[in-house]
Amino acid sequence: MASSLKPFGCAVLLIINVLGLLLFKTCTGTLIQAALEQVFGSAPAAAAQAEALAMLDVAISMPRLRIDGARYKVPELDEPGAMDFAKQLIAMAAAGNDCSTEWIGAVRSFFTSHITNVTFKPPDVFGKRQAFPALRRMVLAQLVRAWLTRMKRQVPTHLEDGLQQMFLEMYEAHHVVAIRKGIMEYFHISKAGGTSWCHAAKNNGCRAQIYDSAYICQIGQFDDRVRWLNGSFHARHTGRGVRWGTWGRAQRHTNLTTCAQRHEFAALMGYQYFSNEYTLHEGFDDPENVGICPQFFNVIIIRHPHKRLLSHLKFVVMQMKWDYRDNELFNRTYWGTDSRFWDEFGPVLVDNYMLRGMLGEKVYHAPIGSLGAPEVARACAILQQYDLVIDLEEGHDVVDQIMELGLGWPHTLREIHDKDSVKAAQRLNLTYEPYMPQDLDYLYDRQAPDMEWYNFGRYLVKLDALLVSVAKSLGAKPLPWLDFERLHGNPHATQCGLLRRGPRLTNSTEERWMPNEFQSRVNAEMQAARQAAAAKAAERAMRTKAMRAAKMAAIAKMQGGQRRLAADGVGEEVAEEVMAQEGWWCQEHGAGACGSGQGKEGQGGRSTARKVMLGMRGGPQRTKPQRRYRV
Repeated sequence: MASSLKPFGCAVLLIINVLGLLLFKTCTGTLIQAALEQVFGSAPAAAAQAEALAMLDVAISMPRLRIDGARYKVPELDEPGAMDFAKQLIAMAAAGNDCSTEWIGAVRSFFTSHITNVTFKPPDVFGKRQAFPALRRMVLAQLVRAWLTRMKRQVPTHLEDGLQQMFLEMYEAHHVVAIRKGIMEYFHISKAGGTSWCHAAKNNGCRAQIYDSAYICQIGQFDDRVRWLNGSFHARHTGRGVRWGTWGRAQRHTNLTTCAQRHEFAALMGYQYFSNEYTLHEGFDDPENVGICPQFFNVIIIRHPHKRLLSHLKFVVMQMKWDYRDNELFNRTYWGTDSRFWDEFGPVLVDNYMLRGMLGEKVYHAPIGSLGAPEVARACAILQQYDLVIDLEEGHDVVDQIMELGLGWPHTLREIHDKDSVKAAQRLNLTYEPYMPQDLDYLYDRQAPDMEWYNFGRYLVKLDALLVSVAKSLGAKPLPWLDFERLHGNPHATQCGLLRRGPRLTNSTEERWMPNEFQSRVNAEMQAARQAAAAKAAERAMRTKAMRAAKMAAIAKMQGGQRRLAADGVGEEVAEEVMAQEGWWCQEHGAGACGSGQGKEGQGGRSTARKVMLGMRGGPQRTKPQRRYRV
């Protein structure tokens, strides 16, 4: 029976295969066209098209800056053949031959010869660790520009197949190099979703030095902490210290300052993820040398500068209210402020914060108003070199797709919102508006360099979204040898997605990261340091408890003296004078407790004792433990 049906069955199968191929051709024949329309629109207004062309030209011309002799740090252009490829693309565009069959062939040849061919097997981990993201975006910008102008928004049919293969090979280059690097440095622009990103790294099973409650996720030995506020100004203004008050201390307190040193330490420790909330690297002595570390898989989230600024101001105000525990001092300090106050208190917050972090320690601490077009151009060149750029304003659909295809992370930012300024304000009974700068619009206008840089970043995000959209439509998967859906809800199975093999030293012969003696020793040292810090904290808590008990006993003693004087008919004012003369509080706690300190805390027990004697309150207030909120 089977043999009798064999000719018929073969014919049916042949028809099904032919129809399937025709259907696939029909569905994918205009895939690039559909993706371009989805990402860049079918017919935008003239002004929008002009802006798009201007931003695309920046991406296209970035390698030319190096070719023309500009001192820009672009490590991928130092790779063999990369500069020649950039020159070839520029020459083709000048001749009107970009986005041609020859152009597609040149692009495919470069990416496949320098990285790898498309494969659905686990990739070779010993190849090059450079995916050429700046050149990839240059290629895509040339394509989009030609589509907007010369092609009149219609991809020629004869280019479709070649473009589809080109997209797959560029995605594979990104995918393979992410696996080879095995470790991410996330540049955390404050108030741009960084703590949520750290939380996402934890949810996706990435190894990090620590996942603290605030989700900062830094490597302590790198000293990548923020320097937001001017502690000296705050002390003069309020008589007390302030958290984050290290603005002005430009140099990192570490010996691990170069990219090679940072990578060696992180690779030996086996970290797959860490964040940096200060500045980029190797520009302290020479700001023109600042840039990303190409040894890492580099990711950044950008945000609209005005929204970022407002969020940052709200966060600082909220945290100061929590720290002060003194409404009078808080209101006196922050109510009705203006730009002059914030220029002194938090200069980096209110003057192009994103550019300052991108351009190194000296630019971070540069005078207000000193950033202009040269700094914007340099920061744009750096941004184009990131492996992934994500725009917080793009919405969850775009962000999810970039995270899933670009990182192999099934758990995205859609699931997380760690810091809610509204809830924090409700907890503190705080209304933000009276404490915001009265000339906030002036501060917004001052963010023009940040805005120009952000607008360029938005188009880099669109180029990345175009790449992953086409790759996904063509069946590409971040981990094709695994069932990606099975990774949902299982961080141990996800193993940090594309970074799952972990970091390795440059000349390592291991296929994945392996524990080592250095890691064991450093972990033991860090554990000992944490235990010592915990012991000191416990000792401080015991001393505080003992001082509180002594204070209560002294107050009780003074209350007894007040009752005895009252029984003898002595008035409150005379009782206060007698108590001060007898100096019971000073005898119990020394002269330092009788008002010789600074600020409210320095007034010590004498202020409390006087209020207790006069019946203003029944005893000392409890001090609640500190909590930290981030917007």
